[in-house]
Amino acid sequence: METAARVALRVPVFGWFLKDAIHGAPDAKYYFMANLAICFVAMIYFFGYPFLIVYALTATAVALVSLIILTASDMFRKGEDKDVASKPAARGGRTR
Repeated sequence: METAARVALRVPVFGWFLKDAIHGAPDAKYYFMANLAICFVAMIYFFGYPFLIVYALTATAVALVSLIILTASDMFRKGEDKDVASKPAARGGRTR
């Protein structure tokens, strides 16, 4: 995650705006969001309907991948609680 953040901050113009939004004045966040909205509208103006289709398909893919990552996090968990079902029951405990 840190690598992605470093790469985003090194993109020439976007990185400058992002760095200013994070470390700059308190109202810089609002200017950053306004710049993103203006860029989105400009892309719609220049590229039209195909841009909206590609944006919607990309947003769908990102949403599905994030759902998979969030729900499959137990599969990649490290520690003792991972093998709870395979451990024998304690004395006096019932097993199913």
